[in-house]
Amino acid sequence: MINWILSPVMRWVSIALGILLAIGSIYGKGRRDARQKLEAKNNEDILRRTQDALAAGDSISRDPSRVREDDGYRRD
Repeated sequence: MINWILSPVMRWVSIALGILLAIGSIYGKGRRDARQKLEAKNNEDILRRTQDALAAGDSISRDPSRVREDDGYRRD
């Protein structure tokens, strides 16, 4: 059993798994960073629109729990 674990085939398999693990972790990190960047951009947009509405004197809801509520406009 130990000879099979220490065999050259298992070394190659462990190297391949290590490479796949490294690629997967790099990919996952990129996805997390992109998601956080998109959320930060959306939060900045919400804050800017709220401040603009306050400055214009519009009657808006200032309830923070309604920030993500659909306002009928579609943005990409």
